[in-house]
Amino acid sequence: MARRRRRPATPPVQDRRGWGEVIAMGLVFFLGGLSLAVASAVYMTRVSAKADRLRADGVPVTATVSHFYNGWGRNSGPDGLIVTYEYQGGYYQDRIRCGGGTGCQREPPVEMTVWVDPARPQEFVAANGDTDDSAAWLNRWSRIVTGGLFAALGAVTLVVALFGDRLLAWSRARAK
Repeated sequence: MARRRRRPATPPVQDRRGWGEVIAMGLVFFLGGLSLAVASAVYMTRVSAKADRLRADGVPVTATVSHFYNGWGRNSGPDGLIVTYEYQGGYYQDRIRCGGGTGCQREPPVEMTVWVDPARPQEFVAANGDTDDSAAWLNRWSRIVTGGLFAALGAVTLVVALFGDRLLAWSRARAK
């Protein structure tokens, strides 16, 4: 009786159903996270440049702090205060943050100096360094970090979904 030669086993065909959804989810996480991180970084850079410009070219005005807003609780937003000032016969009011990322450490003063843009009097920078745009949703360092984490999660998901079989085969071949 002749012996049969054994053929090398062929790897089983992987079932690729459902990977389209995983790839789409990875793309959403990657692009959404990247967009959030970039948009927040660009916004914060513009706010910082605006504050520097207004400190140099703005007109100092005394403003009244009319309301202290403590952002405790869910969806309450950051700690802030309402600043009201008068410039060339017009009254302007806006909400600004009253602290860094940690919030307000103490009660704000009753009055503070703001530097007003003469061309657009509704734009200002306060003595604490915050501008009239400081209470915006994108003006947070945590948005950059969160966006980066979501982008990294999406990138890992895409790499696993698109190249997972090849990476596993490479790893097994290297282990032998």
